[in-house]
Amino acid sequence: MIERYDKDNAYEILVSDDDAGCREAVRDALETQGYCPHVASCGQEAIEYVQQNLVHAIIVDMNMPDLTGLETVNIIRAEVHIAIPSILMSADTSPDLKVRAMSAHVESFMPKPVNLFVLRNILNKILRKYYESDGE
Repeated sequence: MIERYDKDNAYEILVSDDDAGCREAVRDALETQGYCPHVASCGQEAIEYVQQNLVHAIIVDMNMPDLTGLETVNIIRAEVHIAIPSILMSADTSPDLKVRAMSAHVESFMPKPVNLFVLRNILNKILRKYYESDGE
């Protein structure tokens, strides 16, 4: 179940990527757009963060040292019992990975290197869909 967004606060976004440069670039790009981004350097760190904090969306890298991005999203859904909208990032743009991402109900797939403008637009659409589209 998705918790309702409080319009008086910024969206809480978790960015999980083992590449510090990518992680910080995405964080900075989101922060300049008024989001409240948080970072995790691996899948387990992302899971632990979600267990303790409200998160409206996750942007997760597919290839991390401990868990893949898909494993991370699936564990969050199964163990934390929260269906948080997620965006998967990967340099692997194979049809197989895209099918696996769709099967895991990932909202969007972003090829790396990430175009930050496109990422922000996709994130905006996802957040509106999940938190602002109930007829207000």
